[in-house]
Parts: sequence; structure tokens; C-alpha cells
Amino acid sequence: MTRFDPISLEIMWSRLINMVDEIWVTIYRTAFSTIIGEAQDFGCEIMDAHGNSLAHASRSMPVFNLTLPMAAKALIERFPVETLSPGDILITNDPWLCAGHLFDIAIVTPVFRAGKVVALVGSVAHTSDIGGSQDSSRVREVYEEGILIPPSKLYIAGERNELLYEIIMSNVRVSEMVWGDLLAQVSANATGARRLPEFMDEYGMEDLTDLATEIQGRAEAAMRAAIAAIPDGEYAGEAWADGMEQPLRIPVRLIVEGDEITVDWAGAPPEAPVGGINCTLSYTSAHSVYTLKCALTPSIPSNAGCYRPIKIKAPEGTLLNCRKPASVNQRTHSGWRLAPAIFSALADALPGKVQAFTGLPLGAGAYGRDSSGRPFNDHLFQGGGQGASARQDGHSALLFPTSAGNVSLEMFEARTPLLVECKELIADSGGAGEHRGGLGQRVSVRMRPNAQDAKVLLGVFPESMRVATPGLHGGQAGRLTRVVVDDRELTHGALLELGRDGSRVQIELSGGSGYGDPAARSLAAIQKDLDDGLITPEGAARDYGVTVNDGKVQR
Repeated sequence: MTRFDPISLEIMWSRLINMVDEIWVTIYRTAFSTIIGEAQDFGCEIMDAHGNSLAHASRSMPVFNLTLPMAAKALIERFPVETLSPGDILITNDPWLCAGHLFDIAIVTPVFRAGKVVALVGSVAHTSDIGGSQDSSRVREVYEEGILIPPSKLYIAGERNELLYEIIMSNVRVSEMVWGDLLAQVSANATGARRLPEFMDEYGMEDLTDLATEIQGRAEAAMRAAIAAIPDGEYAGEAWADGMEQPLRIPVRLIVEGDEITVDWAGAPPEAPVGGINCTLSYTSAHSVYTLKCALTPSIPSNAGCYRPIKIKAPEGTLLNCRKPASVNQRTHSGWRLAPAIFSALADALPGKVQAFTGLPLGAGAYGRDSSGRPFNDHLFQGGGQGASARQDGHSALLFPTSAGNVSLEMFEARTPLLVECKELIADSGGAGEHRGGLGQRVSVRMRPNAQDAKVLLGVFPESMRVATPGLHGGQAGRLTRVVVDDRELTHGALLELGRDGSRVQIELSGGSGYGDPAARSLAAIQKDLDDGLITPEGAARDYGVTVNDGKVQR
């Protein structure tokens, strides 16, 4: 086995990350849809020939860092690497093999050198449409949610699989946008497939086995050391989700034994019969591992080694390990609650490495035809307030635990017959604490006055409309999410037909929870919040027990 000196290893490791960053930028610059090209809802990975992660892009969607290698392994189980030919490109979106719902499509390209597969380059991206129902709240089975692509070849020896192409294009609404996004992934993978052999030639490598062993081993050692620093024992936590009919409790137990940790979701609610809020085990595993990675080894580049000391358990047939054909389209409603549950479990053991609950983001999907009959299918992403930590206030309008970006309003308005009237932070929406939760944001959307002939469906399915999550160590909960259509406040998410159901939709996303006793917050911090308009005088008095006279805060 080759031994690498520290400097050479650092250079080569960084080169791999730079390569996969170039792959990511290729998708970002060539994608057709707003959800990929603007919101950046995708991820890229370089893997060894067995599907184990070597490096992922710096801006990859975190949940894809684990689910993409899972999809790659499923693909090469169906198409073993020794049977592949140059020009073969593999594809699947099976939620139980990939990223948890049909929208997320994995495309994996084998990398050949001297006639042998030496690596895999892959990407997962949230396509703009996958067919099926637009109203996720009503679906009962995955069959209603769109087209499921089993492990298949999108290209065979460089030639497009015409039958698969026709099947996909015949089942989606704006087919040129979907195909453009798929080609962006194909092109990005091709970039990696060119760069890797050049890298290997430069360093005289016949394969990546020794380098993979070294970098994965070092990442694993760092994770094991971080786990070993936690006292052995069991740590319990919980989070609550809105659910479909009533709030759902999601408990967790973390079992630390030496340098390994088990995340046990025993006690999770039964899988939901309707609404798509179920998680596959792959999705549950990805969010569990990502949360621990954030807390334990945030500075170590992520690869397969990071995950080896972590075991994930969830009973089959539950909300967090649903069985096919359960509906899964809105799995974020449950999966995004896993981070606060794990952080609550570790709050006492690792008080400086956890954060309070973050107000969950929303991607509102707009679909229809404008006044000229042109079809559109675009997304408007927006973030809630980040939870506070032991070190600082939470950021406002941040999308977490996703890493998606807020979509450009100008781009959204140019592509739809909708006008964004308002996008602003909501004062007093962040939970009070020694460190304050970040603020949620208010976004108001309406039909353009000259677009009355347009037909627009707007999917608004936010979380945190019923359940306010307390902060940590005495911090308070952030404000709940609200959705108001004209003058009517909704009690749950809905697919709205603008014009018939109303013309103006106002979304107010929840703020993050606070960290620490609000009484411990400094007067200077409260004064600055007041001066910046982040809290009101009434909010300062209510949440921090201070008085405000002539704009000055006093205790």
C-alpha cells in the first residue's frame, strides 16, 4: 500500500474536492429549472469503484452526501462495474434506494482508465417535475406521486436509451426543462470523468484504492475520536412534527459505546397513510448522519469514513422507515425534525456543539400556463430563522437543514405570471434567549394584474404551523408559521389555484428557537436588536423583561 506524506495527501485530497466543486458548478450553470439552477437543490460526489464516497462538492445538498453513494451501490449491484462499457450512464430515483422521494434523480457515470472502472462520478438533483399529483397532501401511495425509475441505463455505450427517454418525457409536464436538467447532470459527470484520469496520470496512480483508503481512514479516525470524547451511555431527545391530523412525537436515543454511536429511532410514529410525510430509511439515515457530522467533526471533509462509526436504526413500517408503496413526496416534514431531536439529546453532553431548532424553510412550487399559453414550472424557496447556539444568535432567513438557496425574486417573476410584493424579516419572530433565534421572513405573492387569463397552481405546504419547538437551556420557541390567502388564514398547507382560491398569498415562516435563559441576554444585545428593528419595544418587554423609554432599553 502506498503511504502518503501529509503535504502530498492534503494536496491530493484538496484536488479531489476542487474537481467535485467543478462538477457542481457545471450543473449550477447549465440547469434549466429554478430549483436546481437557483435554489441549488442538488449534490455531486466522487466515489471509488465500489460506490464509497471520496469527496463531495462544498455546496452539495447535505442529505445527498449519504444517499448518493447508496444509490450508486444499488446501481452497480444491478449493473456490476465489470459489465459496464465506456459511455454507459446509470440512473434511478427509487426513493428506497436513493434520496427519499421521486423528485431526486441520481445519475452515475463510471470512470474508465486502461479499460477498467476506477471510480464513479455521480449527482443527485431535484428535478422540477416528476409527474403525478400536484397535491401532495392527498396522495396515499408513491404510485400517485410520479414516475419511479428503477436502476436503469440512461445512456448505453454513449447512445441515449430512447425507450427510457420517451417514458420519462411522456410522464412529466414541462419535458424540455426536465430533460435539460438531466443533461446538466450528464455533462457535469462527464467533467469529472475527464478530470479524474488526468489527476491519476499526474500522480502515477493505476487506481484510487490506496488514496481512498488513506483519506477515508483519516476521516473515520477523526469521527471515532470525537465520539470517544462523549461519555458512554444513552442520551434521549425528541422533536414534534405537525403531522397530517395531529402533531407527531419523534423520539430518539443515542447510544454511545466507546468510539461508536447508534442512533435509534424506536418509538417513531407509524407510517402515515396519506400526505407523503413518510421517510425511507435512506433519508432517515442521511439526516441522522449529517446532524452528527455537523456536531462532531465539522471541519473534516466528508467521505465514507465519517459514516462508519455511526449506526442508524428505525423500525420498519414507521414514519422513519416506511415500506413501499407508502407516499413520500413531503418527507421533509418529518426528516427535517431529526436534527432538533438529536441536538436535544446531546444538549447536555455537548452544549457548545449543538443548536436550537431552526424555523423550517419552504419551497413553494408554481405551475401552470401564462396568458400566452406558455407552460411554466418554477419554485420560490425561502428560509426560516436559524436556531441559536451557545456561541451566537441564529442567522435570519436561513435554509437549514437543507443547504438550498433563496431563489432570486427577479428570476421567479420573469418566469411566472406572479409578482412578489413583499419579502421581509418578521420582527419578534426569533425565539428569545441569551442568544436569540434568527428571524423568519414574510413573503407575499400575487397574480399580476395583467395576467388574469393565466392559470396558476401554487403549492404551499410549510411546516411548523401547529408545533412550536422550545429552545435549548431555557431558550424560547420561535414564532409559528402562518399562511394567509387574501384575508383567510389556512390551518394546513394546500395546493392553491390562484384566481379561484384567492389572488394574494402571504407566507410567514417561523423563527429559530433561542439558546439559554433570556434573562441572561445583555442589554447591549437587546438594544442592538431594537435599533435594528429585529424586535419591537413590546417584544423586548414581553420576552426579556426590560422597559423601553425613548428608544433606550433598561432593566
